[in-house]
Order: sequence, then C-alpha cells, then structure tokens
Amino acid sequence: MENTFKSDIAESLEKPASKLASARGLYLLRINVRGSASTPVIEVLLDGDRLVTIEDCASVSHELTTVIDAEKLVKGNYRLDVMSPGIDEPLAEDWQFQRNLGRSVEAHYQDAGEHHTLHGHLRAYTATEIGIEPIHIHSHKSVKAKTVITEEGAVTLKRDEQLYDDPVALVKIERKHLTKVVVQPDFGK
Repeated sequence: MENTFKSDIAESLEKPASKLASARGLYLLRINVRGSASTPVIEVLLDGDRLVTIEDCASVSHELTTVIDAEKLVKGNYRLDVMSPGIDEPLAEDWQFQRNLGRSVEAHYQDAGEHHTLHGHLRAYTATEIGIEPIHIHSHKSVKAKTVITEEGAVTLKRDEQLYDDPVALVKIERKHLTKVVVQPDFGK
C-alpha cells in the first residue's frame, strides 16, 4: 500500500498540475509524494524555458489546492510544496539543454562499459547527442586533492574525469550514453 498511495496521488495530480504549469509557459518536471497515506507531502517541480518565479509557484499551489479539494484527489490532510528544481537537477529535455547552452556542465556517461565524467561548456545538442567543449588544465599543480586550476578557475575533478591537456574543440557524447548532466554553479564569473 505504501507505494500505491504515492503513485495514485502523483498520477491523479499529473494532468491538472501539467495544465496549470503549461498555462504559465512552464513544464511539470515531476511530482514526488512522500510521507504517510494519512498525511502525504506532495512536491510539484516546475521548470521551463524561463526562470520559475515565486509568483508562479504560489499561483500553481493555490490553484492546485483548489483542484485537489474540489475533486477530493487526496484524502485527509496533506502538504503541497510547489517549487523549481535546484541547481543539481539533471538536464534531460531538449528545452533544458537549449536554456543552458554556453554554461559550464558536468556530464556523466557510460562508454564501452566504463563510467566517465567530463567538465566543460555545453556548446551543442541534438535529439541524439550533446557537444561539450572540455575544460583545459591551466596548471598541473593541484590546489588541493582532486582540484585543479583551469581557464574557469578551480574545478573539483571526479575519479573518472576525462582530462585534455591540449585544447579539444568539442567532445560529442551520444545522449543514450548519458547518465547525468548537471549545470555547474556560476558564482558571478
């Protein structure tokens, strides 16, 4: 029953939440349900081609609460949290790649049964692949363990990092091999 009530709530809210997001030019990324059947916590994640505002979240929350209560989609007490995803949200959809072209990313992928990590700038994407201009090591001297100086500043490397001493214009990775691509924070650079 534990998983059933969670999936039942998520499925019943998917259509109305999607419609409310779409009316604001946004996408419903996903609905997470946690907690107990008697007091579920419902998390609705919105994203889009533009930044999600606090007003977007408040409006969708208010309207979705009205729908939930009117149609009795959730029995008993519940908590509804409508939010935008955090910086660690993986990129998966074309519109996410489009919005983040030019930004620094960390890509995790499988190739020939091995896991690899690549840091660089997202330069291109298609339905089947992405193109990343990899970081180039500015100095082989480590600042601290697993951190190197690059043209972008200090970058913390992963154990399976793909490194390029000489400039490489573009590394193409088939999207079917990607396990996760996340945007790296840009603290005022």
